[in-house]
Amino acid sequence: MFEPIPEPSMSSDYLKIGPDEKHRIRIMGTSKDPATFIQGWESWGDDNKPHRIPYVLNQPCPKELRDLDRDGKPKLFWMFTVWHVELKKPMVFEVTQSTIKTPILAHAKNPAWGDPSHYVLEIGRTGSGLETEYTVIAEPPSEPPPKAVTDAMEAAAIDVRVVFDDGNPFGALVVDDQVNIKQLREAGEPIPMGKEETVHSVGSITRDAIETLKAAKDKAEGLAPEMKDGMPY
Repeated sequence: MFEPIPEPSMSSDYLKIGPDEKHRIRIMGTSKDPATFIQGWESWGDDNKPHRIPYVLNQPCPKELRDLDRDGKPKLFWMFTVWHVELKKPMVFEVTQSTIKTPILAHAKNPAWGDPSHYVLEIGRTGSGLETEYTVIAEPPSEPPPKAVTDAMEAAAIDVRVVFDDGNPFGALVVDDQVNIKQLREAGEPIPMGKEETVHSVGSITRDAIETLKAAKDKAEGLAPEMKDGMPY
C-alpha cells in the first residue's frame, strides 16, 4: 500500500485568511505601542513585492509610490500583532479591507467590548476575487488576556515598524542586535553565526529604553496615527 509518512504543513508567522477559512484571534497590537501597530501605504510593483511607507496624518500617498504600484492604487494598511487562539502563537496580521477594519473599530469604541485584546474575534472569509466577503464576530466574555498570552507576545519581541525597511518583525525589538546586523549588512560584512538566531529567541525586554529611541525617530520623521485619542484601540 502506498502510505507516505505524513508531512507537517508549513506554518507562517503572518496571518492570511484564505477562502472559506475562519481564524480566532486576540488583537494584541495598539497604536499606544507603535511597535505593535502601524499604518501605512502599500504598493505592489512588477517585482511582485510590497513597497511600504508610513502613513502621515492628512497626507496623500506620494506620487512615487502610486507610480510604482502596478494598478496605480496603493492601499492604506494596518499591520498589528495578534494572538492566534488555535495555533497558540503570536502572529502579525495585515489588514487593508474596510469590511474588517470597520467592525474592529466598532467593537473597540463600544464600552461593552472595548480593548480588542480582551476578547476573541472570529474573522472569516467566503468567496474569492470580487465575490470575497469578510465577517468579524466578537466572542464573549470581555476580560484581559491570560498571562501566558501576554508573556508569549513579549517573548516574541515583535516590532512591526521594521517592515518599512523590509525587516523581519519577529525579534526586532532586540535593538542592539538589530543595529549590529544592519551595520554589518551595510558594510558588506558577514553576519556571525548565531546572531540571527539571537534575534528570534529573545525573552523579556526593557521596553522603556527601546521606546525612547523609537519615539525620537518617529518624532523626527513627523509620523502621525490615522486617528486621535489613542485610536484605534
